[in-house]
Amino acid sequence: MSNSVYITGKSRYERTRKTKEFNNNRLCTIENCKTTLSRYNPADKCFLHAPAKQGRVRGWKQPD
Repeated sequence: MSNSVYITGKSRYERTRKTKEFNNNRLCTIENCKTTLSRYNPADKCFLHAPAKQGRVRGWKQPD
């Protein structure tokens, strides 16, 4: 009697959702700023002019 083990699965995984894209050739909204924003960046300001954001700290411990 031969024991056969079959492994099933997908050789390729399909995308589950489309990547969010925004308009091309958007500029930073600050006056005199010529920075072009990425089509994947939802913000209306470039990194230099955007307000600072606090990172996610849930589960983080202060080092001793």
